[in-house]
Amino acid sequence: MNLSLLTLNLHTYQQHPRHCSFETMHQHEREVHIIAEAIAHLGIDVICFQEVGEYMHDPITTPYGESPSNMAFRICNKLRHWGHWYHIHQDWSHIGFQRWREGTAILSRYPMRHNFSTYVSLDHRKDNYMSRNITTSCIDVPWFGLLHIANVHLSWGHHGFYEEYHNLKNLINSRLHFGVRGDLIVGDFNAPAGEHAYNHIVGNREYVDQFHELHPHRFYEPSYRGQIDGWKNFPPKRIDHIFKRNGHPMQVKSLDVIFNDDYYPIVSDHFGYLARFEMF
Repeated sequence: MNLSLLTLNLHTYQQHPRHCSFETMHQHEREVHIIAEAIAHLGIDVICFQEVGEYMHDPITTPYGESPSNMAFRICNKLRHWGHWYHIHQDWSHIGFQRWREGTAILSRYPMRHNFSTYVSLDHRKDNYMSRNITTSCIDVPWFGLLHIANVHLSWGHHGFYEEYHNLKNLINSRLHFGVRGDLIVGDFNAPAGEHAYNHIVGNREYVDQFHELHPHRFYEPSYRGQIDGWKNFPPKRIDHIFKRNGHPMQVKSLDVIFNDDYYPIVSDHFGYLARFEMF
């Protein structure tokens, strides 16, 4: 059994001029179409989005994220319209860029069990852009069983990362009793490859960096171009990761950079990563 997974930071509707909220949202139809087209054409099984934007003045739906302005929901609806059914689970952390609810979303072709979201940051305020709410799900993969995925957008090493990662690990460990056979932590960690926060994750080999597993010679290859929010005045770094719990019965077979103008057009200030796993 094989499984494909995409992680991509969507950049909270910041790819186009933002003098008008609704106009900005509709200008992103190009990005919505490109991302949905890639998911459909490549048959991607699981998608993890970070910085999912939803207009702050739209009503909050139950379940969260079914507002017409929610970018992950727009992508999901386009896929459904094309005949590709995806389940979706999402939640939001805070108001980003003065006008957007900003959060994370997981999409899956397979049933999603035990969906959950929670804050891993000490601050839970919606008006603090440093508060961090993460989404988790157990994907019921055929012929394999439950694959636990934590989709995260964490803070910088000097601004809460270690506390957030500690809380994240406690949360994951509390969910393994569901009968999980595989465990991935995916997303934008703001933890550059080779630096202290990154080494905090991989140092004891509990989790393995899947990009490094396949491309050790490209270890420092950045996951974005130029300068982005939070990393201005720094050279580009690899801060988006897919980490697999060591010893679990799955093996990464390929991991490609996507949405980088070589493999699908750029749609965000981050590139995406597309991993393919063999599940045992």
